[in-house]
Amino acid sequence: MKRISSFFFVAVMFSLMVGMASCGKDGDVGPAGPAGENGSKGDKGDKGDKGDAGSANIIYSEWLETQFALDTASGEYEWGVEVPEITSEVLNTGLVKIYFNLYLATDPLISSVPYVEGSLYIRDLLTEGGLILLSNANVSTQTNSSGQKRFLVRYVIIPGAAAGRVSKGINWDNYAEVKAYFGLKN
Repeated sequence: MKRISSFFFVAVMFSLMVGMASCGKDGDVGPAGPAGENGSKGDKGDKGDKGDAGSANIIYSEWLETQFALDTASGEYEWGVEVPEITSEVLNTGLVKIYFNLYLATDPLISSVPYVEGSLYIRDLLTEGGLILLSNANVSTQTNSSGQKRFLVRYVIIPGAAAGRVSKGINWDNYAEVKAYFGLKN
């Protein structure tokens, strides 16, 4: 009897090894089973941190007063301001726009520079660290009898990385569009 039981044990082990060796993943994949039911809705996640405003990378000035001076060598009136944010990187990859309010803050008439109307022109020169406006007329800031000022200047600097993300549909010469797009104040 002992001999039969050891023969039986060897036969079972041999059959098991042959059976395992013949198993493989060579067969076709069976059809997909039916979709399971949706689970219950999970808890609401924590509120994330507030992101930066759309104009986070945009630099813009307040409305600046100007005081043009006549350059007798060129015959042009000139005004300049230091702007450290105008770097060589901004000059090479970004965008700097200058806007000139030809009228009052309460009733603005804003144009982009360069500006030409009839024989009057206002043009800009950008340098690393500053900007210069040139004109054939003295368009210095003026104050009327009620204390309101006209001929004010604002610059808007869009660094290269931000300029690449800005909508191509924006008209850079239209201050109202630029103001609305970037949420510029006043």
